[in-house]
Amino acid sequence: MRQIEYRVLPDGECWQVRRDGEMVSRHETRADAVAAGRLAARGEKPSRLHIQDAPPPGRPRS
Repeated sequence: MRQIEYRVLPDGECWQVRRDGEMVSRHETRADAVAAGRLAARGEKPSRLHIQDAPPPGRPRS
């Protein structure tokens, strides 16, 4: 069985939750996005959640 991959990523001033590369939700805070990602990942097994930190202020994301 293939593992579903969820990611929490910064998106400008917001945060995205992506499922296998496709955006499923957008949130104002990292904490809200992490909570949504965890809930989604727990509901679909097997799955994995990756959480990306925001870049330091003034530095572009790479």
